[in-house]
Amino acid sequence: MLTLSIIDSLSLPGSENRPNEDQMGWTAQCAFVIDGATGLGPDFVVGRHDSDAAWLASFAKVHFEEMIAPGRSMVDIVRSTNALARRIVTFAANGRDMPAWNLPVAGFQMVRIEDRRIRTYGLGDCLLILTDGEDATVTHTAMPGNDAHEREAARLVIEQCGGLGNLPRLIDDPHLLARQRAGRAQYNTASSPVWTLGAAPDAADHLVSAPLSDRLPVTGLLCTDGFAALATNYGLYEPGELVEAAKRDTLPVLGARLRNVEKREDPDGLLYPRMKRSDDATAVLFEIRETAAT
Repeated sequence: MLTLSIIDSLSLPGSENRPNEDQMGWTAQCAFVIDGATGLGPDFVVGRHDSDAAWLASFAKVHFEEMIAPGRSMVDIVRSTNALARRIVTFAANGRDMPAWNLPVAGFQMVRIEDRRIRTYGLGDCLLILTDGEDATVTHTAMPGNDAHEREAARLVIEQCGGLGNLPRLIDDPHLLARQRAGRAQYNTASSPVWTLGAAPDAADHLVSAPLSDRLPVTGLLCTDGFAALATNYGLYEPGELVEAAKRDTLPVLGARLRNVEKREDPDGLLYPRMKRSDDATAVLFEIRETAAT
């Protein structure tokens, strides 16, 4: 039988002044990370004074862990998760107008054992790096190339402002806020490639899935984009090297290196363009191997 083991895990908030909007979880059959994004309105819908994104990430984590069972499809699980989230958001709104840009959304990436097969599922820009028993490495994300797009967008903004420390707060810049709202409003619509966890059950029809290697054992690293930046933005590791470093050095050591880059080596984002100094960063290191049935 195939057995999934969690080797290490880590979740770091991007700021001491904001809640961590990432989550992670696992069962006997799966492991996953979730990356939430709060709506762009003046107040919260469900999270009260906390964070709608933190609420959504926690809600999806619990729902995944309760709903994932042999024979139940991920499409059904995502649709059920989003349908219930929509009902909760609608109830919490209590009749208030809820434009799409004010709704919490979240991406996720998962690895799941299904009978004797291994698959990955995802929405958004979280990342899976997998190294199989023959040392071949692959990466999977529901939004390939998004990191390069966001890096270029951040570079242009940083050039105009002269560094991350000079970036205006979103709430203080009406032009930047309007642009962000226009982009977010397109999420989960036919005009956008971005589909998410949240209040759109139809996102289940856009779930990105792929089979994974059966050359066991396989070792994988699931990470939100804040942790994946070690490879995708900062270039400190190739994907396979990041998995090896996680096994060798532990995830807390890698987390410390991540924050050292952001706080000391490049606090203004001039070397590694990004829209915030530090993002929430979450990772789960796991292994799947063949074990004797008991």
